[in-house]
Amino acid sequence: MARRTRLRTRVLLLTVAFAIALFAITFGLSWRAQVAQERWSRLVGVETRAIGVLEELIRAQNAYRANVTNVANVAPAASPAGPPAARWRDSNYRIVSQLLESDSLRTIDTAALRRRMFNFTAALADQTSTADEIDTESQRVVAEAQRIIDERKREIARQLPMLERETHELMSAGLAIAWIIIICSFAAVQVTLRKVVRPIEDLSLAADAIASGNLGARAPVAGDFEVARLAAAVNHMADELKAHARTDELTSLPNFRAFRERIDLEIERAERYPERFGILILDLDRFKKYNDTYGHLAGNDALQRVARAIREAVRVVDFPARYGGEEFAVILPQLDAPALAAIAERIRAMIEAMPAPAGGAQVTVSIGAAMYPDDGNDADALFRAADERLYAAKAGGRNRVVGAVMPRVTVSV
Repeated sequence: MARRTRLRTRVLLLTVAFAIALFAITFGLSWRAQVAQERWSRLVGVETRAIGVLEELIRAQNAYRANVTNVANVAPAASPAGPPAARWRDSNYRIVSQLLESDSLRTIDTAALRRRMFNFTAALADQTSTADEIDTESQRVVAEAQRIIDERKREIARQLPMLERETHELMSAGLAIAWIIIICSFAAVQVTLRKVVRPIEDLSLAADAIASGNLGARAPVAGDFEVARLAAAVNHMADELKAHARTDELTSLPNFRAFRERIDLEIERAERYPERFGILILDLDRFKKYNDTYGHLAGNDALQRVARAIREAVRVVDFPARYGGEEFAVILPQLDAPALAAIAERIRAMIEAMPAPAGGAQVTVSIGAAMYPDDGNDADALFRAADERLYAAKAGGRNRVVGAVMPRVTVSV
C-alpha cells in the first residue's frame, strides 16, 4: 500500500501553512505601509524640490535685479544719450525663466508668478519706467515666489501627520486581522482535533486490533456525524466478523476457534466452582474413502447430516463444534463419566441410524471421551486423552465410543 499522510500530520501541515499565510498577510500589510510611506515621501520630496527651485528663482531674481541696478548706474556716464532699453540689452533674464519651466514646478499653479515676471520684464522694456518701478515689480516677483514657498511648506506640514496616521492605522488593522485569524484558526484546529482527528485515531486503533484478530475490540462512537457513523459501522462489522470467525460455514456449528475459547472458559468456571465436565472428539470413519468414492459434494452433505445429528443428540447446555475436516467435538458441562458415555453413545447411534442419501452411503463415527479433572486439568491434557481414546476406537473396529467408562460397544458392519 502506498504511504499515506496521517490525518493529524495533514492538519498540522495545514495549520503551519495557515500560519505562514498569516505571516504573509502581516508582511504584505507592512509592505503596503512601507509603499505608502515611500509614496508620501516622494510627494514630500516633490514639494521640497519645488521649494528649492523657487528659492533658487528668488536668488536669481535678486541677482538679476542687482545686475540691472549696476548697469543703470554705469550706463549714463558711458552713453548718456542712449535709450533706456539699451541699458538692459546686455543683461540676460533667461536663467530666471528657465527656473520657472523646471519639472519640479509642473504640478504647482505658477500663473500668478508668471504674471509678475511678465510685468517685471515689461517694466524693463518700457523706456519710461523708473528704477523704483522696476524695483517694485522685482519685489512683487520675489513676494509671489515666497508666497508659493510658504504654501508648499504648509502643505508638507499638513501631509506629514496624515502620513503618520495612515501608517499607524494600516499597521493596527493588519495586526488586528492577524490576531483574529490566528484565534479563529486555533479554535478550528482544536475542534478538528476533538471532533475528527482523535475519533479517527481511536477508530484506526480499533480497526488495527480487529485486523490483528482481536474481534472484541470496539471503536468509541464519538466525533462528528460521519466519524461516529463510521465507528458504529466498524463495530457492527466486528460483531459480524466475530460471529463468522467462530462459525463453520459448511455445518453452521461453532468452529475450532470458538471451541477452544469455550473450553478455556469451561475450565475456568470448573476451577472457580468445583465441577466436572466432559469432552467428546468424533471422527467420521473412512471419510477419505467416502469422498473419493462419492465426491466432495456428497462428503459435504455427509458432514452437514452428521452436524445435525450431533446437535439433536446433545443437551441444550452442551457445546458442539466442528473441530476440523471430518472431526467434531462436544463440550458437556456438569455431568459425570457414565452420563458422558451415554450421550456419546446416543450420538453414535443417531449417526449410524441416518439413512443413506441418494448418491451416498451410510456413515459412522468413532468417539473418544475425556473427563475434567480426571483426565487432565487443562485443555491440552483433555484433548490428548480424548484423542488417544478416539484412536483406540478406530483401532477397535470403528463405530464405537471409548471413554473412562466403557459403554456397550456396537461393532461396525
